[in-house]
Amino acid sequence: MLSPITPDQHDRVRRCYEEGFAAHLRAPFADLLDPADGQQALVLAERERPLGLAVVRPLGDTGWTFLRYFVVDSQVRNRGLGSRLWTALTRHLDSTMLIFDVEDPQEPHCSPQEKEIRLRRIAFYERNGALLLPVTGYRTPHGDTWGPMQLMAAPLDPTLPWTVSQVVLAVYQHRWGLSPDHPTVLGTQY
Repeated sequence: MLSPITPDQHDRVRRCYEEGFAAHLRAPFADLLDPADGQQALVLAERERPLGLAVVRPLGDTGWTFLRYFVVDSQVRNRGLGSRLWTALTRHLDSTMLIFDVEDPQEPHCSPQEKEIRLRRIAFYERNGALLLPVTGYRTPHGDTWGPMQLMAAPLDPTLPWTVSQVVLAVYQHRWGLSPDHPTVLGTQY
């Protein structure tokens, strides 16, 4: 079951988050706990011990949710906890689509080991019902620069229609605050 982070879990969840993401991909931990814009930091726990963290926020008025962070504690990985966290999260959401980005395995200067990690991460999400969207040129901010990423979506209500262009524009507008005529948006092909 997912629940908000308790004060007793704070330090352990922070360690899990910091071990799970490279520094350039992390926001300050306090930002994850800020409920502004409907953001929720949710923990999967067993006997109060946090095992994983998911941070989500609504994408404006689309009825969709953006997954900011998803991580299982490195000390308990490879026990099916990622899938348990995913299932708990998708059941918890009052949303018709879960959208997120992942590091691009084709990024220049990506080592073979890092490429394999990124491909495994994408495969995990695909096994759990997410789709790697046919988008090229998608970028997200990393400090003062915009880096290449790949965009994924998990339709939570398969009866509702959607298009890749709707997803791309919703993420750029509601997650990154960009207008449709921004150069970063215009440089994205889908």
